[in-house]
Amino acid sequence: MTFNNRILLGLTSILLLAGCGPEDSSSGPITENPPLEEICTAANCAGCCDPTTNQCVEVRTNDACGVTGTKCSKCATGTICHPSQQQCYTPTIRTKIQPLRATIAPQDPADNSDWDVDGSPPDVVVKLSCPNAQPAPPSEEVESFTPTWTQGACDVLSTDLLSAPIQFTVIDVDTLFDDPIASAQYQMTRADIDRGVVEFTSSGALLSLALQITTYYAE
Repeated sequence: MTFNNRILLGLTSILLLAGCGPEDSSSGPITENPPLEEICTAANCAGCCDPTTNQCVEVRTNDACGVTGTKCSKCATGTICHPSQQQCYTPTIRTKIQPLRATIAPQDPADNSDWDVDGSPPDVVVKLSCPNAQPAPPSEEVESFTPTWTQGACDVLSTDLLSAPIQFTVIDVDTLFDDPIASAQYQMTRADIDRGVVEFTSSGALLSLALQITTYYAE
């Protein structure tokens, strides 16, 4: 091959390589740009809008509270997110004290006699009194040495419950007159409320008494 022929072959190779460049994008498939992130508004969010992520928060909590389409906010200490108004507010906290169960001595220790003349178990009723609250109705009458109840609760402001004692009286209901079983008062503590139940024990006529404690937010 002559020198001139070698030059011509080299130029031809360069031209062929130049023709093998990147494919014209206009002749290939068209790729659309991804859509812009949707902005959280009242039109598309039934909850509140997270100010950091701009995402809709459907289930509002104390950490993300706000009306439809507005910016979520964190409720301050002592406040909660209102379940219907969806705004932070200071709730009224109330506590319900319910007689739960008791254990009664087999005989009246005052005279070692049976509670009833026929030797049957006592007909036990509990009466509760909570500070600065409406009088609680007596519990239902239960004939048993181990009675349980679902009635007879008192309802009280939690602040009042922690500032003054409750009082309770346990009696055996009889035809002619009622026999007292036990009567006492007790100052509830924050630990009692957090625990949800308080139980008293004794070696007298009332061997034990349990009270259920339920706290709730009042509107």
